[in-house]
Amino acid sequence: MRAHLLVLTTMLVVAGSVTADCPLDHLLIGCNPDGVWGTADDNRLFLDCTQKYRHSDPEHSGDPTWRNWHYPMYYNARYQRYQIGEPGFDVFPAADPNHALQGVPNLDYRLLIECVSISPGLIAHTYVGQSIQAPGDTINHSILSDPHLHLQYRLPAPNGVLDPNDMAWVTFRIRDGSDDGALYEPSEPVTIVFLRDPLPGDVVVDGHIGPADLARFVRFWLRPDACRRNDYHERIDANRDGRVDMLDFASLAGSWKAASGDWP
Repeated sequence: MRAHLLVLTTMLVVAGSVTADCPLDHLLIGCNPDGVWGTADDNRLFLDCTQKYRHSDPEHSGDPTWRNWHYPMYYNARYQRYQIGEPGFDVFPAADPNHALQGVPNLDYRLLIECVSISPGLIAHTYVGQSIQAPGDTINHSILSDPHLHLQYRLPAPNGVLDPNDMAWVTFRIRDGSDDGALYEPSEPVTIVFLRDPLPGDVVVDGHIGPADLARFVRFWLRPDACRRNDYHERIDANRDGRVDMLDFASLAGSWKAASGDWP
């Protein structure tokens, strides 16, 4: 796959804005994924992906279509690049006590948007002096005066030409980076894909199909809550029936065989 320089620039939104009033997609940061207090995941962070790919139809970019499992990018002739300004990040509001974070940001907890995986050349810049260029790089969400954070994803294209076979991606997770002991456990990773869908069976999204995809699949074996809210739904629940089972495994195995070309 040809390496690209995909630049992400984040923009802070005017104080007081909330996701419900913003027309762009956001991933919501919260805790207690199952929404039930007194269970094992009470202090586990998670990213609600309900809005991810909501605006994925380039012919109807402002409509909630959820048409594709990737975001398109649009050419900006002035800057000679492809770009899109979503999705961003926000937190669950206090009005949702089952998922809202408890405590004072950057005092009781320090939310870090951490890069787990990134396509070649991917760079992230923020107005608060933080950047992401490689796995392990972080953005400190808890120091922002407003938790409503926008990202702009950019792909330089000096001649305005984009290879239709190219795909770009970034995988994030949220973790508590408090120096005096973390209040929250890290979230599951969430992947954002641009330009085209991953290959069928490319569960971890790295442009290949192999053991890593099978390992990720097994983690969610027979998990019943496959829905748009959960990141793995779009790549593991292949037939979209709300369950990860043998039918989905058959799809992954078939793609792996087709990609390898050396199975009996």
